[in-house]
Amino acid sequence: QDRLFDSFVTSGKESGTGLGLAIVKKIIDEHNGRIVIDSKPESGATFWVKLPIYTRN
Repeated sequence: QDRLFDSFVTSGKESGTGLGLAIVKKIIDEHNGRIVIDSKPESGATFWVKLPIYTRN
């Protein structure tokens, strides 16, 4: 999980560029949010995206 959000990192199991989670992380960070991960080797991972609620004045 240390490199999960690094660019061009893939598991090697599926084809892909390894950019998806890196892009998601950048967008979430720019909106002062966070990503929570619950990973279970036998059943995969669940990701929660938490974004702050802003109100207009």
